[in-house]
Amino acid sequence: MKFIDRIEEQHILHKALDNKERKFIVVYGRRRLGKSTLIKKVLKENDVYYEAEKNEQAVQMSLLAHTVNASYPHFDAVQYLSWEGILMNFNLVCKENSTLVLDEFPFLVEKTPSLPSTLQRLLDSGELRFNLIICGSSQRMMQKIVLDSSEPLYGRAHEKINLQPIRLKYWHKAMKWNAVNSIEEFSVWGGVPRYWALREEYDDLTDAIDHLILDEHGVLYDEPAALFMDDISEIAPYASIMTALGNGNNRFSNVANAVGKKTTELSKPLNNLSNMRYIRKEVPFGENEKKTKKTIYRIDDPFMSFYYRFIAPNKSLLSLGRKQIVLDTIHTEMPEHVSFIWERLCQIAVSGNTLFGHTWNVARRWWGKVPIFDEGKKTPIGYEDLEFDVVAEDFNNPSTILVGECKWKSADYADRLLQQLKTKTQKAPFSQGKKIVYVLFLKEHPLVSADCSIMLPENVIDCLP
Repeated sequence: MKFIDRIEEQHILHKALDNKERKFIVVYGRRRLGKSTLIKKVLKENDVYYEAEKNEQAVQMSLLAHTVNASYPHFDAVQYLSWEGILMNFNLVCKENSTLVLDEFPFLVEKTPSLPSTLQRLLDSGELRFNLIICGSSQRMMQKIVLDSSEPLYGRAHEKINLQPIRLKYWHKAMKWNAVNSIEEFSVWGGVPRYWALREEYDDLTDAIDHLILDEHGVLYDEPAALFMDDISEIAPYASIMTALGNGNNRFSNVANAVGKKTTELSKPLNNLSNMRYIRKEVPFGENEKKTKKTIYRIDDPFMSFYYRFIAPNKSLLSLGRKQIVLDTIHTEMPEHVSFIWERLCQIAVSGNTLFGHTWNVARRWWGKVPIFDEGKKTPIGYEDLEFDVVAEDFNNPSTILVGECKWKSADYADRLLQQLKTKTQKAPFSQGKKIVYVLFLKEHPLVSADCSIMLPENVIDCLP
């Protein structure tokens, strides 16, 4: 697969490394995002790239010396006893403004906890003639190094790149699929380059899912566990939370009940999962995030969402080789799974964008109960549950809001959908006294049009950042 996107990240690295001043750069993010590939893309002939493994300190230094030796002969003729010794010797022999990359840096720190302090002394000395890049897949450790004020390397990075999955817009362009297929594929592989490279080896989506994820020997069969082990020593609480969310337990109390833990025991793992961007908090449109009691949690990563909906609950069947029943379930429930991804894409397409003559603030869902009244009565006789897929406020004029409905199914009658949306909106508390801009987000062209804006998959993809 060809290298795609990472335009901004390459620009940041080139600008830093081409500078006359020596730079310290931190790159981190979950595994399989292409961190190493990105770094190698900007390295020059005399630069040194070293990828650490889980070895003892002496072995790690020996391997680094051997790696350096390929560019600087006789470097490994010396037996190095400390990280300071090997780095200072590299400083003596390296060419001016060269770059040393220490990839999988957490493996080095695991065996030498004092290494960050050693780097601090070297960086603060002002004597280094080379740029230093440290990189790692342990998001929590790398974030701690960069963001924790008690850490030796805090505040010393000239650039820090928290690499994120590649956005759908780039995959759509690179794979040359139609918009519907791109969204369906994205709902399984998300934005992770390695997953897409593996997917390319198969003729169709079902075949790829079968061999890569459902098969006990598939590369991605135990992928979430591998991801968690980069950051967490005890993965059971994290996997349990994700399984609960995958089964539709979105409220804090429901997650706690499903996992069999007290809510106080889940705050830390939920926060960690959120920081690692596997899940996200969601509050209804118009609610104060800090004060509302309506917070729910959703899996925010498409691959993780797919895995914990279809794979994790069926591991026992898959271990028996009963893949067909799981494939049948995926075939039946896939449209509903894609619809959740579609809804989120529609919200992102609207957020911060200028559409339909307005610039919109962050788009969110809204859900809640509204009172039902008998005609002429002021006392409610009951309450009705309402939900809206996309609600956003005009960035410059709060009296105007966008209300949208997302549908991921065969062609429908847009006039009927619009009327249903208007009826719901009239009951919603957030719409009272507001000018409403109605939008339908549809998978296919409607059978009958409607007097409102309609966005199809290709329109949504075009509007994504």
